[in-house]
Amino acid sequence: MTTAAGFLAAAPEQIDIDDDLVVRTYAAEDMPQLVEVVNRHLDHLRAFMPWAQEPVTVEGQTAWWRGTMHPRDDGTGDVAYGIFARSGALLGGTGFHLRGAPGVVEIGYWLAADATGRGVMTRVAAALIDVARQLDGVQLVEIKCDEANARSAAIPRRLGFRLDRMEAREPAAAAETGCDQVWVLELISSG
Repeated sequence: MTTAAGFLAAAPEQIDIDDDLVVRTYAAEDMPQLVEVVNRHLDHLRAFMPWAQEPVTVEGQTAWWRGTMHPRDDGTGDVAYGIFARSGALLGGTGFHLRGAPGVVEIGYWLAADATGRGVMTRVAAALIDVARQLDGVQLVEIKCDEANARSAAIPRRLGFRLDRMEAREPAAAAETGCDQVWVLELISSG
């Protein structure tokens, strides 16, 4: 199975989606734009993003970003990407989370309100699944979302995931019920 350190080292820095979109790891110079986009779309994000309950700052986002660049002592870790239009405009964020059992990666995502409804996240998630298939030891991809977040749940449904289970937790955002849907996609081993 892949370790958090191995996964973080193997994940690509940039994923070219198509002529319109690129997903790439954040850089320090992206932090002001990230803060501007998050704060401009805070009302939209607040419903289901626990981290978007209050305005963010460049200092806070820079600290978060730096924290995503290294595996944690408990064997978990994250690969954080910005979703960019080819023009350079930030449309949202996505990434891989290593939080569960070995061989399992979770895809997380968010979009600015004006980027929704155009298939952006479906294309991005499909590309992340393709990346996960190429990384050694990844056997299962999960997407978790609150059961009230129908737009988020539509992504795994479109991409062939199956609803595996429901997980109770404390609601952490304004519109959350506290019941997560856990969608899974088993990856077929090429070996």
